[in-house]
Amino acid sequence: MLRRALAVAAACTIVPVPRVARADDDYLARLAAAVRVQLDDAAAAHRVKLVPPVRVNLRWSPQKLGSVDLGAPIVAIAAADLDGDGRAEIYLVTPREVVAVSVAGKAVRELGRVAFTGEPAVPASRDVVGVAVVDGNAVVAAVSAWATELRVEWRGKTLTGKPGAAGFRVCGDRLQLSPGRNHFREGDDALFGARCSVDLTDAAGYPLRVRGELSAAGTLDITVARCDADGAGCRPAGAYAIKDVGYAFEIADVERDGTPDAIVSSASAPGDGDAIRVIPLSGSTLGKPAAAKTFIGGVAGIAVADGDGDGVADVLAVVRLAGATRADLWRLYEPWPR
Repeated sequence: MLRRALAVAAACTIVPVPRVARADDDYLARLAAAVRVQLDDAAAAHRVKLVPPVRVNLRWSPQKLGSVDLGAPIVAIAAADLDGDGRAEIYLVTPREVVAVSVAGKAVRELGRVAFTGEPAVPASRDVVGVAVVDGNAVVAAVSAWATELRVEWRGKTLTGKPGAAGFRVCGDRLQLSPGRNHFREGDDALFGARCSVDLTDAAGYPLRVRGELSAAGTLDITVARCDADGAGCRPAGAYAIKDVGYAFEIADVERDGTPDAIVSSASAPGDGDAIRVIPLSGSTLGKPAAAKTFIGGVAGIAVADGDGDGVADVLAVVRLAGATRADLWRLYEPWPR
């Protein structure tokens, strides 16, 4: 019996047969490898590449560029190259109109004016409040004297404007003034203004999101967030409080070194002299201003843009005496080889 069982088991044993490689197996292996390479290349092509900022050498050198008679007190300022000539225009907003000027060359030159139209705002604010923001190929200006904003753009060589919506564009939101007041919120949360920068990067090229809010107490609260390469996944990177700040302020990277700067005016009383401070937003606490300049008049607006077409953004300030219709334009920095 045992001899018979062993014979049956031997008969049932499966003997492996060597597999003969075929030509199509080699083709499929090569095809899979080629597909993997193409997928890796496609993923690399869609990966966001970090572009660190290129530092520019500047020195603090305030110089008056010229003056312009606006016909009414200035309440807001914006700067952008809307006519496409490679040099930013300065758009000065009064309770009556928007005036475009050029700061290229040796003098300030007026380019055009557009008047506000429509229904006057009711009730009027205690003080005239103005906001001007760049929106694509237009500057959108709003003042508390009028019920709707004004969208200003170039049609050929003619500056044109058309009414828009009600309210004030502030950091992507549309705000309304508290009735009869000069701020955007009531009580302790009164907001005089805000600036937001979404086109800045740190020294490594990672996107920064910076927001500054000016409270009724004259404190500018600034938050900085560092984002992933694609602009998502932002995390807090700094919070700062600057005291005694006036209506005019801006946030930019003046030297393109990856450190944002707060460019602020002083909380001076109407008729008193004013000052501008440039404060780097680096580290856990604020240090001393990197630069400062005092003026006899008040600082009505601050803008950062390349006004002379040299490829370097200019820090520009508009200064005027209380109630005056003539405004002086100043450039605060100049390129400096090192």
